[in-house]
Amino acid sequence: MLTATQDLYNGLIIDTETIESSSSNFEISLIDILKNAKEEQKNLIWLDLTSKQNEHISLALKLGFMFHNCEAHRVMLTYSVKSDAYIPVSPSHTIGVGAVVINEKNELLMVKDRICSGHSSFKFPGGMLEHADRFLDGVIREVYEETGIKSEFIKMVTVLNSHPYRFNKSNIYILFQLKALSSEINIIDTHEIAEAIWMPIDEFYADSEMSQFQKDLLDTTLTKEGLILLDKDIYFPSKKFVEIYG
Repeated sequence: MLTATQDLYNGLIIDTETIESSSSNFEISLIDILKNAKEEQKNLIWLDLTSKQNEHISLALKLGFMFHNCEAHRVMLTYSVKSDAYIPVSPSHTIGVGAVVINEKNELLMVKDRICSGHSSFKFPGGMLEHADRFLDGVIREVYEETGIKSEFIKMVTVLNSHPYRFNKSNIYILFQLKALSSEINIIDTHEIAEAIWMPIDEFYADSEMSQFQKDLLDTTLTKEGLILLDKDIYFPSKKFVEIYG
């Protein structure tokens, strides 16, 4: 039998562990949940199903549930018990990280994609955050995978929010300055990266193939104080980690 817990919006979150494997039993239990939610004047109901529960998804849609967000093997649906119920927006942004890495010779670490974006022949190393990534872990990992260079945090330089991006979502791009802890380039992700080099900064600025956008970002890195990672004990029992820059 389905059970549910209260959410922050006077709604109910159906416990996935109580979802019956039988679609007929699931439908009966779901109808009962809907009836009780209306009697208790709840606002909405959240239902998380897997791609293997395709019959359950079809039944939920038939009962008035709507798609909210999805991943490769799961989908979240919502049911508005009240017509004006507030439903938080579905995930709307992808998050990318990039790094300005300068060595002791005043050279800039740059990479070339195998599939060129058409903006610049070389770019700052970086990539997309993975699920449950810290910003800092993500950017250090991406620099290492694309160049083989180990690095450590200096500062967060800037944040760019743009729309539209891939899949008609918005994108947040966060640029860091990292300190190189090694110098020998050894590309790990050879499927994505065709070349990685140390480029003299004067040569970078003089190269017409380098985008003005990247030159402006380097200017900002070299002239602005940026943000540091705050070393404070902040306790949120429901969080895996909390990362604060200031």
